[in-house]
Amino acid sequence: MNERIKYLFRKYLDNTCSREEYDELFASLKPDNYDAAVEEAFKEVGLQPVHIMPAGKNYRKALAIAATIVVVAAATMLGFSRFAKKTAPFTQVKQRQMAPTLQKYTHRSEYKYLLLPDSTQVWLNAASTLEFPEVFERSARKVYLKGEAYFDVKHAAELPFIIYTGKVSTEVLGTAFNIKAYPDLEKITVSVNRGKVKVNYANRQVALLTMGQEVSIGSKDQKVKEKELKSPDNLAWHKGNLDYDDYSIQDIISDLQRVYDVQIMVAAPQVATLRVSTAFKRENGIEPALDILCRLTETRLELRNGTYFITK
Repeated sequence: MNERIKYLFRKYLDNTCSREEYDELFASLKPDNYDAAVEEAFKEVGLQPVHIMPAGKNYRKALAIAATIVVVAAATMLGFSRFAKKTAPFTQVKQRQMAPTLQKYTHRSEYKYLLLPDSTQVWLNAASTLEFPEVFERSARKVYLKGEAYFDVKHAAELPFIIYTGKVSTEVLGTAFNIKAYPDLEKITVSVNRGKVKVNYANRQVALLTMGQEVSIGSKDQKVKEKELKSPDNLAWHKGNLDYDDYSIQDIISDLQRVYDVQIMVAAPQVATLRVSTAFKRENGIEPALDILCRLTETRLELRNGTYFITK
C-alpha cells in the first residue's frame, strides 16, 4: 500500500494523474483510511505532514486534513510552475500575476486599439498578441507581446512599464515607442518616438534609447545595432506607413503577408536574402508594394491561383 500511495503522490505532483488515480489518492487521505503508511509516503516524496493535535477522536481527521492541505499546496505550486513554462509563449521570465490575465490578439490584416488598465494606449499590429493583467501590480506594470505594437505609456513615477518579448524586455516610465518582435523575422526592433527606454536582453542591458533612436537585436546571433531614425514617421505603421530600413526581402515579404493577408512566394532564393530600404503606404494595396520590390531587385511579379510570385 505504501508504494502505491507514493506512486499516486508522484503522479499527482507531476500532473499526470488520471481521474481514477486522483480519486484513489484522496480516498487514502480520508480519516478512516489515513494511517502510518500514508504519512511515510508523504515523507518519502519530500512532503512533511502538518500534525495538528486536537483532543479526542478528532486527531486522525485533523491529521488527514492537514496532510491534504500540504499535498494540495505543494501540487498547486509545482503545477503552476509547470503551467507557466508551457503557456508563456514570449518569455522565460514571466512571473505569476495575482490579477486575472487578459489576452488580446489580431488576425492577419487586422489592427486593434487597446486601452490598458493604467490608461496606456496600445496599437496592436496584424497577427500579434498582447497579454496583460486585469489590474497591474503595485511594483511594476508588466505585459507580454508577440508581434508588433506601438505603445503610448501613461506616465507613473516609480511604477515602470515593462514589455517582455522573448528574452528581450523593454522598460519605461512614460513614453511612446514601437516594438516589432515577430518570431519569423531576423531581428527584434525597439524604436522610440518620445521619452526614454531601457532595453535588456537576457537580463543584461543592451541599450538606453531616447527620442528618435532605435535598437535591433538579431533573433539568431543576438547582434545589437543602434541607429538614429530618419523620421518619427518611421514608427507610424498605425497611421498607414510601412517603413523598412535595411530589411531582407524575405522579412519584408513576411510583413506584407500579415498586413494584407495574402500569399507571396519568392521563387529565386538569392533574392530573398537581399537587403533593401523602402517604404509603402498601406492604403495603396499589395500590388504597388510588390512592384516596388521587383524594381529594387530586378525581378518580375506574377499572380497565379491567388498567390503572388516574385521571379527572375
